[in-house]
Amino acid sequence: MTSWIWFRITYPFGTSHCCSDVLSSSLVGYATNHGGWFPYGRSTLEASLSLLCDADTNLLDIVRGKNIPLKMARESWSRQRSLDPESCGWHYVEGLQTNDDPQIALAWDKVFGLGHNGQRIRGLAHEVILVDGSRKGIAMKEWPKFAQEQREKLAKVIASRPTNSPPIRWSDEETLGTNWFPVPKTN
Repeated sequence: MTSWIWFRITYPFGTSHCCSDVLSSSLVGYATNHGGWFPYGRSTLEASLSLLCDADTNLLDIVRGKNIPLKMARESWSRQRSLDPESCGWHYVEGLQTNDDPQIALAWDKVFGLGHNGQRIRGLAHEVILVDGSRKGIAMKEWPKFAQEQREKLAKVIASRPTNSPPIRWSDEETLGTNWFPVPKTN
């Protein structure tokens, strides 16, 4: 009984290997094959991120995130050939490209404090994937400062873009504030 309690506390969503390493390399590979652009243009940010799965549906196991059951992601994929906010456990910033500021956060877990295999890590806010493909853990106490820096970096990129560029939008409005470009509403 004690080990079961430890397991549920340590791995609140069960173990997974939906790690940021594979997501990061998939994002960089996608951008390499798409003129430097990371996935964008779908009806939700999660649907845009799930463009990674078009060429390899095995990536559903990664794109679902550490807190979403694989079954739920597969059902969403079979129903609409994309993921949505309920079937994707990653926050994502779309409309970025590889030549943007390399320290802009591109994706992070929707749930606070999850490590590489879905285990709780005390004091961790999020493991973040950056535009340059690197990953770093941001502590809870550093998250507000990190978020402010991200808002500033995104504002610079948005200001520098031509008006016909894909809009830069994010799913984590709690951290990054209201989107400058509204996310289309889905019915």
